Amino acid sequence: MMRRLVYAAVLLAILGLWLFAARLTPAEIVKAEAALVRDGDTLEMGARTFRLYGVDAPEYRQTCTDGAGREWPCGKAARLQLSAFVAPGALSCEVLAKDQYHREVARCSSATVPDLSEALVQAGMAVSPESRGTAPYADAEAAAREAKRGLWQGSFELPAEWRARKEQGAG
Repeated sequence: MMRRLVYAAVLLAILGLWLFAARLTPAEIVKAEAALVRDGDTLEMGARTFRLYGVDAPEYRQTCTDGAGREWPCGKAARLQLSAFVAPGALSCEVLAKDQYHREVARCSSATVPDLSEALVQAGMAVSPESRGTAPYADAEAAAREAKRGLWQGSFELPAEWRARKEQGAG
């Protein structure tokens, strides 16, 4: 009985060390001088597609309503904002995971913007949805909402809800 407990403890310790070592594996860093901006939260660098970590921007064809009730192309505006952030060049993306569409989820920076995701949320051009229990850029989103920047100047449908509605064939 005691021998089995010792074996179990040793196995658990080995498993714990293996899991700890797996977390220490450094993330891949991808660098490039330029990127193609696909939409407000997706970049292409060469043959690789990166989805920005922790944000959801309006889809390219999505529209929003401004404070006066006028419709505006917020999806196109989000893409333009991301293009402006990456224009200076010298991009760097830290790959964190892969999403359900096989895009690499990454935390990216440009020559002048240390965190593209946070900058998009601060500009009000993306939301920071709760993912796994936390919204990584919740403070930036609250500041943008309070200042009525970008999407927050009027009303909008959350990008995930807009996509789901389009996939169902409505509107």
